[in-house]
Amino acid sequence: MKWFTSDLHFAHPFVAALRGYALPGYAKDASIKQQAEHEHKPLKNCVDWRKHDADIIRSINTYVGKEDELYILGDISSGSTWSVDQAIMRIQNLQVPRKRRHLILGNHEIHSSSRTLEKLASVFGEVGQVGLTDITSGDGTRTYPVLLSHYQWREDFTQSKPLGAVSTNWNAPELAEYALPRMNNTLLLHGHTHAYDPLEFGRHHNEINVGLDAWCFKPVNEAELVDNWLHTAVSAV
Repeated sequence: MKWFTSDLHFAHPFVAALRGYALPGYAKDASIKQQAEHEHKPLKNCVDWRKHDADIIRSINTYVGKEDELYILGDISSGSTWSVDQAIMRIQNLQVPRKRRHLILGNHEIHSSSRTLEKLASVFGEVGQVGLTDITSGDGTRTYPVLLSHYQWREDFTQSKPLGAVSTNWNAPELAEYALPRMNNTLLLHGHTHAYDPLEFGRHHNEINVGLDAWCFKPVNEAELVDNWLHTAVSAV
């Protein structure tokens, strides 16, 4: 079975805070940065980011086994050396073996040094900027090709803010160049925006957000995508 997720943000205290992991007395919004600065504390000392990370690993391991394939569509960390090293340790705790782990680079990895990319390659069987795979229905009778990218379609960077919680840089112009141009009748799986709605850009926009925030901190499998979501996400396959 193929499983998909995105935006794990291991060892990224700010994202962990926004996801509800701020320690008691600290804000669960962007103002936590000002709180930490006012108290002269590192932000990571104001957030239970270790629990955030452990909960993600536990959730993935609950569903994704040794014979499955796991596709992570970017942003496994904050991008700093410390955060990347922490993320690599977390990835090594996944049940799914290295050869069955696939990483699509996100905006927190796209400008990584060659040394960082080597580290990522040590825990992933495949690393790339975009991907292509097939997803199959639960009964095995229907199979569809899907594109894999960290980002939504490039055209979505110019539209008004979609409903739901989204990251502050969901439509940053400098990131649009890394996004794929929209292709009709082709399904795109993406992350990046941190939206709660898997179909945040519309019911017939040929794309599904597989990020953690859109799936209640769980990965989503190919059968669920085909059987319950693909017909509403693609206008014509």
